[in-house]
Amino acid sequence: MTKVYRKGLPFSAEVAPLIGAMPLLDEYREPLMRLQGAWDSLALLGQMSGAATDMADTRSAFEALTGRLLDSLARRQLRNAVQQLQGRSQVAIDILIRNLFERTADVGFLASDGPLRAALQGDEDPQALRQRFAAYVAKYSVYDQVVLLAADGRRIAALDESRCAPRVDEPALRAAFEPGRAFVEAHGPTALLGGQPGLVYAAAVNAGSGEASGPRGLLCLSFKLEDEMLGLFRALCAGVKRSVLVLKDGEGRVLLTSDPWQIPLGAPLADAGQAQGWRLDFAGRDYLSCSSAASGYEGYFGPGWTAQMLQPLQHAFSDAPPERQEERARQVDTRELFDEELRSIPIEARRIQRELSRSLWNGKLRSRAQTPAVASAGATGGVQNGSAFAVTLLNEVERTGDQLRQVFERAIAQLEDGALGAVFDAAGFQAELAISIVNRNLYERANDCRWWALDARLQRALATGDAASASAVLASIHALYTVYSLLLVFDTAGRVVAVSDPAQAHHVGRSLQGEWVAGALGLRDASRHVVSAHEPCGLYGEDGHAPCLVYAAGVPHPEGGGQVGGIAIVFDGAPQFRAMLRAALPAQPGAAALLVTRAGEVVASSDERWQPGDRAPVSLAVLQGLAADRQVTGELDHQGRVQAFGLAMSGGYREYRRLTPPDATDLAALVLLPLGERLEDGAGAASQAAFEPQAPVGTQRVDIASFLVDHQWLGLPALQVLAALERQRITAWPQAPAAVRGMLGFEGRMLPVLDLGQLLFNRPCGDEAALMVCQTAAGQRLVLAVQQLGQVFVAGAEQLQPSPTRPGWAAQAQVRLLKGQGPSMLTLLDGDDLWRLVSGVAEAAASAAPTGATTSSLAATQVLTLG
Repeated sequence: MTKVYRKGLPFSAEVAPLIGAMPLLDEYREPLMRLQGAWDSLALLGQMSGAATDMADTRSAFEALTGRLLDSLARRQLRNAVQQLQGRSQVAIDILIRNLFERTADVGFLASDGPLRAALQGDEDPQALRQRFAAYVAKYSVYDQVVLLAADGRRIAALDESRCAPRVDEPALRAAFEPGRAFVEAHGPTALLGGQPGLVYAAAVNAGSGEASGPRGLLCLSFKLEDEMLGLFRALCAGVKRSVLVLKDGEGRVLLTSDPWQIPLGAPLADAGQAQGWRLDFAGRDYLSCSSAASGYEGYFGPGWTAQMLQPLQHAFSDAPPERQEERARQVDTRELFDEELRSIPIEARRIQRELSRSLWNGKLRSRAQTPAVASAGATGGVQNGSAFAVTLLNEVERTGDQLRQVFERAIAQLEDGALGAVFDAAGFQAELAISIVNRNLYERANDCRWWALDARLQRALATGDAASASAVLASIHALYTVYSLLLVFDTAGRVVAVSDPAQAHHVGRSLQGEWVAGALGLRDASRHVVSAHEPCGLYGEDGHAPCLVYAAGVPHPEGGGQVGGIAIVFDGAPQFRAMLRAALPAQPGAAALLVTRAGEVVASSDERWQPGDRAPVSLAVLQGLAADRQVTGELDHQGRVQAFGLAMSGGYREYRRLTPPDATDLAALVLLPLGERLEDGAGAASQAAFEPQAPVGTQRVDIASFLVDHQWLGLPALQVLAALERQRITAWPQAPAAVRGMLGFEGRMLPVLDLGQLLFNRPCGDEAALMVCQTAAGQRLVLAVQQLGQVFVAGAEQLQPSPTRPGWAAQAQVRLLKGQGPSMLTLLDGDDLWRLVSGVAEAAASAAPTGATTSSLAATQVLTLG
């Protein structure tokens, strides 16, 4: 990967131009540079005094890791910002395309309306036609103009005649007369709206029953594009500081903008790609920018527009990832959220820290060895003073290294918080997106049944009992609206008169059951509709017993004075809801989305793990307590993995289910994003020792080398410890007891390696164990594998206390407890006692050793046995 140097550090080419806008980098770069400066000073002191260990390799390793860390932090910030902008721009264009797809069906349906055809023949009063337009628009508030034009462009009737010219002759609209054109969509200034720009859908209207019979006309519907998009823009820009969302035409000019003061209408706006770090310069201001083209819906891609979201660069990274308020996801294995390089940083930091600890350990051991193990705290002398300086210097090196480690850990923790925060934010956002798509879709369903109830052909067919005509009309409507499983009309007794699908003609004559049937027949207001519960009704699925939603409205008598029956539309929920939920999911393996009721029942799922009728994997308390139009995020466990969830409760859309009281049938979208497996308590890295007792003046003292085994602090007198070893290959010893890892060489001798975790607690220290060589008073040597090295420190002899009996091994070894600062306690072992404790293990290992063992191995075993 190409690196570009900025502020003395290497950065990836995509983020290098942006780091000046990332204050979080300076928050970590400055202390890291400061600490590395202090490190250089300490290294110089160590070289001058000859007391310090060589720190050059450690310094280089920390410097390299600093560059990797800051580059990863920059790339993570850029990734989170880009995902946020890209996701919202994609949502903006895709929701628009879904909306416009419904408009293409509406114009086709209304163009076949009987009164419109009659008006073209002069048989319909224009005023009555205007009232009919008003009745349609009252149910579909997304239109602000409906116009019927004659073939020569004359205005026959208009919803708002004050805005429509008497004659409209525009080539873009007349293209609807072309053979095979189901509709046209045109955007721009139009005489239909008094010269104002608008998005118009037009379809040809035939005057008679044949395609070529009589004069033709043109039906035009004007969609409230600005009204729809500005509301969507406000919702999508919320929470993204100073952001702007725009809609662009095929030539890249701004059609609509959420903030005309930043990005004005008509402005040519280029796209920003990854090659420029998603950076865009517009009118002298730098933006982070992402564009999205339509994904398409049911094969429809709209007018070729794109959505673009921009955020001023000075605000794109101004806020650090907020710290989580809850303790959620604290005990979760989150490695899957990071790329390989990012995952390697904490591993590398721990490796460097282990090497530093080993180097400091050895330096302190050498320094302690220059003075007697037990001496008067008030003793003086050049040797002791030199040793004290060396220990002080090494302590300062250790403190500086620990500060470096803490900065790395804090940065990595913030990276983790940022990654987790992005997942939880995404879950909440995607849940809101999912329920928004569902709301808009069901709004169309509620309107469709009421629109079609106004169809004069259906009204006459029901009034006269003409089932064939009703079936033909339903089939023509169903061909335009592909989201339904079945359309049907029923009489005032609830018996099915006609259906849209000949393959389901067996429903004709059937008496419908359910509250929704009586509800539809009881309606006295043409603006009302009813919807069934999500349950089987005999009209959906292969056996008719699959749960579904049925929308129904009463069909008024063509002459007035009551109803002649009702119309029911069976929503094809299984594939349609699944498609909606999948459209709302991010491209993340294992992500799932569910549509659930407030009562906790699964209505639909993007994932086969949940089927309609199952119980939702979120608590009823959360579902029942969530207010309309609100969302909540959290975590839950499912099949051994922790999932971040976002739950968004429906609040309706426009006139559909707005401000309705909470009900068990209310729908909510639940989005689940996998985080990882739940970690056991205490599974994180062990902390450093929380104690370092000091020997009071005038008292006896003892130097202690501390280490961690099975998360318990142990120690040995420092004179009994020779060195901490670099990680090296251990020669296997077949048939050796579990506590004997094998053999390794040290100063020309092969020494047995004993795992103290296995020996003392029956829990091995693991592959990352630290290795230390210890020696008894008689000169026997062995290597101990421990969990982690601690500190080498001085304690007063009076701080040692006899140990109570500890089952299994304390009775054989003289252990003493050392009081520490706070709650920490260290158990002090003795090398000779430890040797006696393990002698039996060594003897068993020696008897199990292969006859071909080397002389050095046998000699070491004999020495160990003789001890």
